[in-house]
Amino acid sequence: MNLTTEKFYNLFWKNKTCRNLFLLSKEELLETSTFGTEQNYFSYSSNRIIISNANEEGDESDTIKFRNENTLLTLDKNLEERIDYFKPIIEDFLDQNFKKAFEKLSYDIENKGWSLVIKLIRLLSNEEKREINIIQLLQGYGFIGKHLNSFEEIEKDLESKLIPKKGNSLINEHNIKTFFEGIKFVKELYVNNSYKKLYSTNQVLVNTLNSEDDFGSRIKLFGLLYEAGIISASNQDAIIECSHCEPGTYKGVFQLKLNPKKLNNLKCPICSKELTYFVPYTLNEEIYQIVKSKDGILLDALKYKLHSKGFDYLSNQHYLKDIEVDCLFEAIIENKPVLYVVEIKMFKLNTTHNKLKSKIKQSYGKLIEDVERLKSLEDFKEKHLKPLLLVNVTDKDFINEIRYEIKTSNSGAVHKESEILNLDLLKFSD
Repeated sequence: MNLTTEKFYNLFWKNKTCRNLFLLSKEELLETSTFGTEQNYFSYSSNRIIISNANEEGDESDTIKFRNENTLLTLDKNLEERIDYFKPIIEDFLDQNFKKAFEKLSYDIENKGWSLVIKLIRLLSNEEKREINIIQLLQGYGFIGKHLNSFEEIEKDLESKLIPKKGNSLINEHNIKTFFEGIKFVKELYVNNSYKKLYSTNQVLVNTLNSEDDFGSRIKLFGLLYEAGIISASNQDAIIECSHCEPGTYKGVFQLKLNPKKLNNLKCPICSKELTYFVPYTLNEEIYQIVKSKDGILLDALKYKLHSKGFDYLSNQHYLKDIEVDCLFEAIIENKPVLYVVEIKMFKLNTTHNKLKSKIKQSYGKLIEDVERLKSLEDFKEKHLKPLLLVNVTDKDFINEIRYEIKTSNSGAVHKESEILNLDLLKFSD
């Protein structure tokens, strides 16, 4: 474990706001992209945390979204017009200079197929004669004249056709101006699509993560994470905009290396009001690998705590071909050894209580079934097994509600021994 991870767990166990943040599922903590369909999809969580002061349901967030959508609609239309403008010009240039060459190449591709491909591979694989072979090939099809005998001569000939001059239908003053305007539109299109990706991210924004924490505590936490090297400034663009001024009055996309606790100092130079910001930060690589692992921060945090308290444990143990126990550790309760069989479950918390409750009960049922089967094994026959479902849900009252419902509806011995806990409810004797 590196020094930064040690600093992280020191903060994690002492700071409730830090636990609330990092006990989110990886899809809620990290920026996650999903590809494919609902039935067949792949998701990837990047090493990026976006800090923003835009409330998901706030007026400034709606203002930012509608402004950007209006800009994107305008840019799409203008870019389409410029493509339509250049399309016939480029087609005419190609027809004048390379029409017969393309027709001949197309005919050979259609009629010779793989034999042409093999011929090209042979010509290009000969390093000593590669330049000569390419030039002869281009001359054979008519892409260049017979008087051109080197790449340098080809380059100069092409440049002469692209020099702006009177009568040049492709390169002239008007087309150059239109081209650079098009480049500007492409740039604006990229910027505004990047903007859209930031404000529509899957991440639960910093000031709406958990009702137990306020915006100030979140920003203070990010400041502590930054100073400890747990998060660092990203090389990716940050975006700021004044939602109080008229659209386009003050808006920027740039590199920003700033301690998160200083973000609230960003003010509009026009109206002096607070700017809306979306600033990406990078998570320390070792912690990132822990967060995006199957059991997330929850299993690693448990192992860290067990180690610090002097408990021996085993993790990711396999039994009976289809049972994996996330963690096993033994504790003395009332002077008797008890073996905890721990199932770790990281749930998406940004959902309804009913859905979350259903998933927790389903995981609990699976744990009980596994423990019942484990009791038949020789290694566990003489052990006092205690099933423990450890979840990332931070709401203690909600967990107690589920525990009560399960205990009152199940009377078996294993159910009486079982527990559903989060890290705050999990107590270790010193």
